[in-house]
Amino acid sequence: MKKTPIFIFIFILAITIFDTYVIFADGKDESISSYIIRWSFDYPMFTLGMGIVIGHLFWSFDVKKLYVEKFKNKDKK
Repeated sequence: MKKTPIFIFIFILAITIFDTYVIFADGKDESISSYIIRWSFDYPMFTLGMGIVIGHLFWSFDVKKLYVEKFKNKDKK
């Protein structure tokens, strides 16, 4: 198995476990999403930065190359 999917899975799992622990220990106001929402109101550049990062994450890939060709080749097997 490739390293990147494993890393992403472990990262998301760790964040989920941490956030669940924080919510039960300290309440919803200390959760990751609460901080992201507060920072979005307090620091508009944070929101802009997140939008740019996420936008480029999905926009910059050649979808046809990544998926359409992949599925065409899968059907030929």
